[in-house]
Order: sequence, then C-alpha cells, then structure tokens
Amino acid sequence: MRRTILDAMRNTLFVGAALLAGCAGTVHAPYPPIRADLSPAALERGAAIFHASCESCHRGGDAETASGAPLRELPSYMGRFYAANLTSHAEAGIGAMTDEELARAIRFAVSRDGRLMVMPSYGMGDADLAAVLGFMRSGHPLFTPDSVPAPPSKFSFFGGIGFRFITGNEPVERPASGIPVPPKAATREYGHYMAHDVYDCASCHTDGFSPRKTEGDDVFAGGMAFVDPEGRNVHSSNITFHETGLAHWTLEDFTRAVRDGLAPDGSVLRSPMPRFRGMDEVEARALYDYLRSVPPRKNAVKGARPRLTAESVRPKWGAEEAEEQSAEVRPDAAQASAPDETRTGDVPNASASVKGAGEETSAPPVSPAQPPASHQGTQGEDAHAAVTPSASATASGSAMPTAPGATGKSAASAPSAQPDAANTAAAGPSTLASKPAPTRKPRPAAPKVDAPALFVKLGCASCHAPGARYHDRLAKVASRSEAELVRWVRNPEQFLPGTPMPTYAELIDEKTARALVRWVKAGGLSKLPSTSR
Repeated sequence: MRRTILDAMRNTLFVGAALLAGCAGTVHAPYPPIRADLSPAALERGAAIFHASCESCHRGGDAETASGAPLRELPSYMGRFYAANLTSHAEAGIGAMTDEELARAIRFAVSRDGRLMVMPSYGMGDADLAAVLGFMRSGHPLFTPDSVPAPPSKFSFFGGIGFRFITGNEPVERPASGIPVPPKAATREYGHYMAHDVYDCASCHTDGFSPRKTEGDDVFAGGMAFVDPEGRNVHSSNITFHETGLAHWTLEDFTRAVRDGLAPDGSVLRSPMPRFRGMDEVEARALYDYLRSVPPRKNAVKGARPRLTAESVRPKWGAEEAEEQSAEVRPDAAQASAPDETRTGDVPNASASVKGAGEETSAPPVSPAQPPASHQGTQGEDAHAAVTPSASATASGSAMPTAPGATGKSAASAPSAQPDAANTAAAGPSTLASKPAPTRKPRPAAPKVDAPALFVKLGCASCHAPGARYHDRLAKVASRSEAELVRWVRNPEQFLPGTPMPTYAELIDEKTARALVRWVKAGGLSKLPSTSR
C-alpha cells in the first residue's frame, strides 16, 4: 500500500515536471508582416494605445522610460513576473528586434525566443498595430535606451502547471495579418473592437485565465483577481449594466471614469485600472453603448466602486464655480512653517470643490443624475472649460451691470435712468440725505480647507502617504514651483500622459490645489499614518 502511494506521488510529480517543462518550451506563432507606421496620424493613435494599454506595466513607478517593471498585479502563487524592457537599447531592450518580432509579441503574446508570455495578446487591426509599432520606434523619451534588462519571469511549480492546463501552451488563434480596423464611429461594432481588441476590457473584467473566457456568458461581469500597489487583493468590477454593475451610470459618468480615473461619486478608481487618456468622445460613446448592449450579469464584486441608483447624486463637476469662493487653510503644526500666504484666506473651500466628503470637505447640494440625451458635451469639452475659462465668460464677468430687462441703449434712454437736475436741486440736501443707504448682507466667514482630510478623501494617501508606492516622489517637490505643482495636481496627464494619477481639474479648483501643495511642501505628509504592512 505504501509503495502504491509513493508510486502515485512520483508519477504525479513526474507529470507536473513535464507540464512545467512544457510551459518553458517554445511555441509556434506566425510573424505578422506589419511594419511601423511613422505618419503623424499613426503616431498619435499609437501613443494613445500605448499609454492606455502598455505603459502601466512596462514603466515602473519611479522610472521615466518603459524599461520594464515587476508585475505585482499578478498573484504571487503563480510566480514572479516582469514586464519587458521596451526601450530602444539593442541588447536590454527592443532595439535589435524586427517589426515582425514585435508584432508577433503583441498579437500572439509570444516572446522573441518563442515562449508564451503572461501578457495579454491583442487582436487589434493591422493599422492600429502598425501605429503602436510606429510609436515604439518614434524616439519618444519613453524609449530612451536603458541598458538594464528586465529580470526573467519565472512560474512557480503550481503556477506553471495551471498556466499549461489553461492555455494548452498554445498561442491564441488569429490570423497573422489582414485584420481590419472597423470605421471609427459611435457604434456598437467599434465599441466591441475597443473593448476586446484594443483596450482589453474583456480580459480584465472577466474572471479566470482561459484565453476563451471572453466568449462565455460571464464576460464583463468582473471578479478577476489582482493585487494593488499596497499588496491588497482586489477584484475587477462588474461593468455590465446590472444593478450590481454600471446601472444608472450616465455617459458622462463613464467617460470621466475611464479617461480621468474618477468614479461618479468623486472617488478614485482602484489600481490596476489604467487611465484611457487618449479616448475621445466618439470612442467613449461607442464603448458605453456597446457595454449597455451586453446582457446584464449579477455579480456584486466586493470592494468595487459604490453602485448607483436612480436617485444617486453627483458632485457638481466643473471647478470654475468654486473659483468665486475663498477660504483659508486650517492652521496646524504642519502648516506652521508654511509661507505666510498659506494662512491669509485665499484658498477656496474644499467642500465647494470636492463633493461627497464629510464635515469640512462635505458636498453642497447636488442634483440627481439625468441620463444624457446625446454624447455631446462630454468630458473633453467640460474639462477644457474647467481649466481655461472661455473668452465670452471672462467678458461677461467684467461687464457693467444693467437694470433687469434693460440692455445697452434702452437702459441709457429710459426716463428713470437720468434724474431731472432741476428737481434734484430743488429737493435740497435734506431730501437726498433722507434716503436710507442700501443694506448689505454680511459676507459669511470663509470656510476652511482641511488639507489632510482632503488629501485622504481624494485618494492621494493610498499612493503618496509614508510607506506607499509613490511616497518618495513627493520628497522632491521642494525644488518645484508652487504654480507647477498646482498644475500637476489638477492635470497630471499634461506632464506625464501615461500616469495612473487621476485628473482632478473638474473636481478641485486652483486655490484648493494650492492648499494641498502648500500643506505637502510644509511637511504635512509626515503626520499621516504609514501604509507599510
């Protein structure tokens, strides 16, 4: 009996070792005959795709180039994995690779030496693939040569066995070339193309590792396991339009979330969800309408964003309204050493700019969500208005007031507008003095910005608090000007297009951002609890 058990164990280990060895073996995949497209339009398209789908894995948190990084998002039981160095270095990067080899890696997830990789394989059309290759060959600073190669990825014993069983150690079946790009339009066809073949929404938001999982009934229902930058287990959200998913999300809600990283309640979308900065209104509408056409699936993913109801309220997106208000930073020990102007009351109330916060950062009244009548007026235009007020708005703000209902010439020619000089003189000083002076309501006391609470409310602490992934970056801000940092806080994508940091321009105004910057520069971070585990 004992010998039988030992023989069974030995045979099991032998089979496992064989499967693990098969994982490390080469596979057969064709080389797509696709060359890099360096035209201006292709470079713009390639940059948008690369920033959204590739950069978050291939550029490490503190790196300025796509020189590779640990793939901490994958569960540790599978092994240790690293994204490749994509800089133009001939040995450590892709400088010596041909366009066909790069195209095979992207389309089939097969490395240069013929091994199946854990990265997604993309079924994007030939033109989009050529655009991505063009951007990677463009000499962009992201691809500045870096001589340090990424460490080799290694499966654990059980991770290798599982990968072999799930994939069959065979690349996905698709043609090497001849894949078309659907016409760009706000259609479900184009939305399907982006969700499955360009942005890979289907793979991340469908549970499991099978390459055919996106063909099943649970596609987009969420539940895929990841690890966030703090080492916590997270699961992808249900993005079908079920009550446990995106039901009651408007087009504006959706566009702001996928492009700027902010949920409808103002909270930050969880890592490793990327930001699709290059997505325009047509693409957003197409993707939104396509997801609405997917059969709703019930799956209340734990820890997912707050689910909406028909009565849910939103922040008053658009920080220009808050520019009219003034406030001061709450004095505390961290601000004692800040410049005097930090305490002069020129910072607006965070509660006017950030909706849904508590106490000092609580929201003013907001209106229930209304479903959009069309895709016009979405995030792109609104964000621009929040950053750069239009000339007409500026002009109207400086115009002289007129009587209600009177404009220009009529106001000037109205009898009551020009008093009779003789009657005025006859009335004498006593008559004029008898008119009571108009009373003015006292201006309410300027509310305060609770900078530490706002820092946590905006989700900044999860990345920048002591012990967090990007904490060390803030240690360098003393050398940056306040104005530059304010711009970075509100629109980080203008400095680093592939940054995972949300765009806060529509949520906080410049004065509120200035309060946060001054608090950070005054050493406020040192008073936050550490996120180290």
